[in-house]
Amino acid sequence: MEKKRKYRQVHDYYLTEWLGITYPPGTWRVNVPLGDMLIAKDKPITPEERRQLGGMLGANADAVAVTASELHIFEAMVRHEPGAMEDLLKYGYLIRYTTDYQPYIDFPVKLFIVTPLDLGWTEKFYEKYGIKTIYYKPTWVLEYLHTYPRGEWRGKLSRLAPVE
Repeated sequence: MEKKRKYRQVHDYYLTEWLGITYPPGTWRVNVPLGDMLIAKDKPITPEERRQLGGMLGANADAVAVTASELHIFEAMVRHEPGAMEDLLKYGYLIRYTTDYQPYIDFPVKLFIVTPLDLGWTEKFYEKYGIKTIYYKPTWVLEYLHTYPRGEWRGKLSRLAPVE
């Protein structure tokens, strides 16, 4: 019987490390719930119903940073995650309906994927939707990725030519 691989949580540490290097303290938050203004508050709901509504939106951005003139939303992609682009597009919409970010409602929103992976053609595809790819490759995360068997990565990214 094949030994089951133990899951290691590196995603949050990876992004927090990069944010701490890149942005001043106090300008960014991680695991940011978005879209709270879309949940009807005119009728009382139970905590369980509120939890379920939040889950339906599925709206917890990996991180949000506020600069002097822009809102930056981040999705960390340590391992290949097919839904990263869709998540970022959803977050870009929902931040306008988030109470904590109302003071910045007029700021342009910039979307970023932070990854150690070579994305190939998908980087150009993301650019078409206004998503910038940031490569951050600390030694420890590359060592972590090399613990995965090569077979797990086969076929995860297409070898198609770049989208023009």
